[in-house]
Amino acid sequence: MQFDSNQAWSQAVASVSANRDTIWPVAGVFFLIPSLVWVWFFSDVQAGMMANLTNPAAASQAMSGMMGKAFLYIGLLVIVQSVGNMAMLGLFTDRVRPTVGEAIGNALRCLPTVIGAAVLLMIAYMLIGVVAAVIIGGIAAATGVTALAVVLAIAAAGALFWAVTRLSMLLPVIVIEGVTNPITAITRTWGLTKGNSGRLFLFYFLLMLGYLVIGLVVGIVLGAILGVGMMAAGGTAASLSGGALIAQGIISGLLGMVVAVLINAILAAIHRQLAGPSTDAISDTFS
Repeated sequence: MQFDSNQAWSQAVASVSANRDTIWPVAGVFFLIPSLVWVWFFSDVQAGMMANLTNPAAASQAMSGMMGKAFLYIGLLVIVQSVGNMAMLGLFTDRVRPTVGEAIGNALRCLPTVIGAAVLLMIAYMLIGVVAAVIIGGIAAATGVTALAVVLAIAAAGALFWAVTRLSMLLPVIVIEGVTNPITAITRTWGLTKGNSGRLFLFYFLLMLGYLVIGLVVGIVLGAILGVGMMAAGGTAASLSGGALIAQGIISGLLGMVVAVLINAILAAIHRQLAGPSTDAISDTFS
């Protein structure tokens, strides 16, 4: 089936509106609250790093004491937000209408499959990356043409983005179709996106471009908030107020929450197009 980006976008927006009573609470729990937790535990470190922007050694020292805690939190955050993404995908699916509890429970059951697929893909990316680096380095060394190596590196990056596009249906396949075998899930998403990788890549690129523009605007707003906080607290980074950092965390968390909702709605809509209506949906139509 040929992918239609306009249809995917309109269906995603409609799905967000139709499921707003369940989607936004889930997004708040799995995306906004973790952002606020980060601010709560790491605001002192962030303030210390900003206070030593002109002193890299002092900034590094301020961060080193919290490095282990930060890595632990980031690891937990990845797991928590993965569950949140899968729960939202479950709520967006047109095959069933699960409750929030059922969607979260299904997401937890899908987590081992997601981790298995992620490990397999990570190993594959690393092996391919090493081989590509050796080939590109060898060609550059043999020919002495640096420009050729740059061109090959750009081509390799393009191939990576193409592969990521082909695998973009991995979570919907696992959550919506209930595929539990990581290898089967990878091959299924590869087959689903066949013939539509160019259209999907362009659609994802436009979405990413829009996100970067919005992120730039939000960054300017956050910079203004921090500037106001510094002036209110004494006019220096060292006197940055906790209220400014909390405001920064809230705005960042809200943006992340909105982006997560839209991305999952879009992925569900794309999967609906590429996979076609479910058997249950067809039965409901003729019942």
